[in-house]
Amino acid sequence: MTQRIFRYEVPVDDKWHDFELSGDPLAVGARRLDTVEFWALNAGPTLVQQRSFMVVGTGQELPDNWHRHWGTAHAGPYVVWHLLERVR
Repeated sequence: MTQRIFRYEVPVDDKWHDFELSGDPLAVGARRLDTVEFWALNAGPTLVQQRSFMVVGTGQELPDNWHRHWGTAHAGPYVVWHLLERVR
């Protein structure tokens, strides 16, 4: 089975965003203020699951149904985002 690492983007908009993933996020980053990126292992189409992610800022109220914090990204000298995954 061929494995790859793919990049995904999550807008900073207080909404959940669905992605079809076959592996967990490996890293989180931000090159822009309005988008958080994450890189995830892709193990092929047979292992794909629908998963939901949201970005929140430091000090922001967390949604009730979040499950896991995958990482933190610095988008500027005073902007720090956090990538959360929702419980399914």
